[in-house]
Formats: sequence, structure tokens, C-alpha cells
Amino acid sequence: MKRALLACVMMLGGGMACAQTGMDGGSGATARGGACADAGALRAAQQIVNAWKEGYNGGDAAGVAALYTEDAYYLTQHFATGIVHGRAGIQAYVQRGVDAKYHIDSIKIVHVGCAGEFMYVITRYESTNAGQKAFGVNLVVAGKTGNVWRIVAHEAAVPDPATAIQQLDIPRSH
Repeated sequence: MKRALLACVMMLGGGMACAQTGMDGGSGATARGGACADAGALRAAQQIVNAWKEGYNGGDAAGVAALYTEDAYYLTQHFATGIVHGRAGIQAYVQRGVDAKYHIDSIKIVHVGCAGEFMYVITRYESTNAGQKAFGVNLVVAGKTGNVWRIVAHEAAVPDPATAIQQLDIPRSH
């Protein structure tokens, strides 16, 4: 599975043979470059996002962890090593946020891309953590086994507006 994931991420990162699909906050989908191999991938992406938010806000760390494979990876700047590995570790990590009474206010899907039995989902979220408003982004890679989509890798990032690059000067193509 790890080899297939690596191949998928390489294909997705390089844009080779990957159909890309954008999603407008769950209200509809538009396809660019072809449809996903699995017509239910967009629906599955929205279901994963909804279940993650509902589980987290409902205090169900085990339910959130069940969205991941047994050997999934979660990359985050909010853990000393930056990497949480395995469903049990992810559950323990999520439980810390639940215990701190953190709350996910919203999660919006920005983009979904597919390649075979894998998909990646880019989201933007807003949260309230210890009374402080925050926002961040996620990159979630999910794999399909049978009819079930599970997260195999998840990276969360929280930009620091004070030190972040505020604007990019992107050259125009001719």
C-alpha cells in the first residue's frame, strides 16, 4: 500500500495522468481534465470532511481516528516531532484537542483530485481554540479499499499571518 501511495502522490504532485475536480464547498462539482476513476469520490471527500468535523466537535476522538487507516500519518506543527503515526496515535492527538475544548467552526473543500484508488482533498478551516480564532489548511490523501475510503496521510498547516508572505508576483504566461 505504501508503494501505491508513493506512486499516487508522485503522480498527483507532478500532475501526470490525474483528473482534477474542484468542489464549491459541497454545493456542486466541476470537472477539469476528466472525471475521477470513482464517481463517488467527491461524495466520499465531503463525507470524510463532515465526519471529521462532527466527530471532533462532538468529542469523538475514536470516531475521527476511525476515518484513518491503521498505519496512517498525520503531519502537524502542533506536535513535538511533527509526525503522528498510526490510528491509535492519531486518536490520542485528536483527544488532546477535544480535551482542550477546541472547536472546528468550518471546513471548506477547496479542491479534490483523483488518481485510481486514491484521492487528495485540500481544505481550508476556521477554528476557535482556547477562545482564539484560527485558520488553517489541510492536505488529506485517502485510499479506497473495497467501497470504503480511509485517510492514509493528512497534513495540517496553520499559517502565521505576521510572518507569512502576503502576496506573490506570479509571472504571466504568454
